[in-house]
Amino acid sequence: MIKNILGTTSTRILNAILNLAILVILTRELGSEGFGVIVIILIAITIIQLLVDLIAGSAIIYFSSRTDLIKLIIPSYIWIAIVIGLAWIIFLSLKIFFIDIYYLIIPPTYEFDILALSLLNALMLTNYNLLLGRKRIGIYNVIFTIQILTLFLTLIYRMYIIKEVSIDAWVYSVYCAYGIGFILSFIVVISKIGSLKLQGTLKVIKQVFYYGLVTQLANILHIANKRISVYFLKAFTGLSSVGVYGAGIQLTEGLRLIGQSISLVQFTEISNSNDKKFAVSITIKLMKFSVLLTSFAVLILLIIPTSVYSLIFGSDFNDLKYVIIALSPGVIALSSNTIFSHYFSGLGRPSISLLANGIGFVVTLAFAILLIPFFGFIGAAATASASYISSVIYQYVIFKKETGTKLEQWLPVKNDFIDFFKILNNLKKVK
Repeated sequence: MIKNILGTTSTRILNAILNLAILVILTRELGSEGFGVIVIILIAITIIQLLVDLIAGSAIIYFSSRTDLIKLIIPSYIWIAIVIGLAWIIFLSLKIFFIDIYYLIIPPTYEFDILALSLLNALMLTNYNLLLGRKRIGIYNVIFTIQILTLFLTLIYRMYIIKEVSIDAWVYSVYCAYGIGFILSFIVVISKIGSLKLQGTLKVIKQVFYYGLVTQLANILHIANKRISVYFLKAFTGLSSVGVYGAGIQLTEGLRLIGQSISLVQFTEISNSNDKKFAVSITIKLMKFSVLLTSFAVLILLIIPTSVYSLIFGSDFNDLKYVIIALSPGVIALSSNTIFSHYFSGLGRPSISLLANGIGFVVTLAFAILLIPFFGFIGAAATASASYISSVIYQYVIFKKETGTKLEQWLPVKNDFIDFFKILNNLKKVK
């Protein structure tokens, strides 16, 4: 498990560096308004993916170790086609009957790109989930790295070699990245299918849908907590504010690689085990690592002078430091939220995360209405932090009630640091 955590963390660190480089390129070359358009496109793709994940999301991670892959991949691909078709109908209906809402969520001329990229993204992520469910974490890390490297290199080529400084250059690069990610992951998944028996597929679909429904309702609320502020910002202050807020979100979310890497392995370990004591023990231990390392990373971002952010990202992003400050408590809270969520999901109880995100969503709506019209992107960042913190508090209360853990068990002790340094020493042994 430690090897998987280290391997996944190393991959995420490399990808975070590449994502930071991509962020710098996009903000400097396209400015806050151009980057704001990219943020809107990405959110639209994310919303479509939420529907896809009803069947093809974390539920297939949970079930892929419990059933034949063929019983998961065929229904997932069919469901993806249905969702993309439904999204096209919704886009068309909004364009005809609710044109103002349509242009709030869809940048002009990018409707087809959103649908096409959503399709590629859905197919790619479905394959990734199947690999993770079978604990093929090493090959997942390799493909994931190739995907982001493709995006980076293609963007460099379009922007600086052929001098296509535009949003379209980024769109083309994403096509290439999603395409290569899908092709490589599909080849690996197909090689692991084995049995072609479809008997019992309907029963599996029902189980996946039930698990996925609860999980995705939680994810929908989670994404809403993270992204609904963007639409408030666009409505009240315009695309430029969206670009600044989006840059702050992407920069701070890069710090989530710590919690994401740890929780990814945590989830696969718990979902493949029936030992609840093991699940509780590993959750507490990994929570400490996640929070401590994330807090240290946040501190580094906070001590960087404002002038450095302006120099790196461009003059449109002079206020980026203030967004990061407001987001910092939420980033640390998210490092806990991710571990808690994967604990409950790994035990087959995603309803806890659903309720936690429901609480967070109520907080998001209340704070967004109160803060964003007056404080703009700073208000949006403060809203996000308040939402994440409220969700974590609920998860902690439930975890404490069910496991009987005491507050002092969450505090770092000497053995935790000894274990942490053992992990670092083992890093050189990971191949």
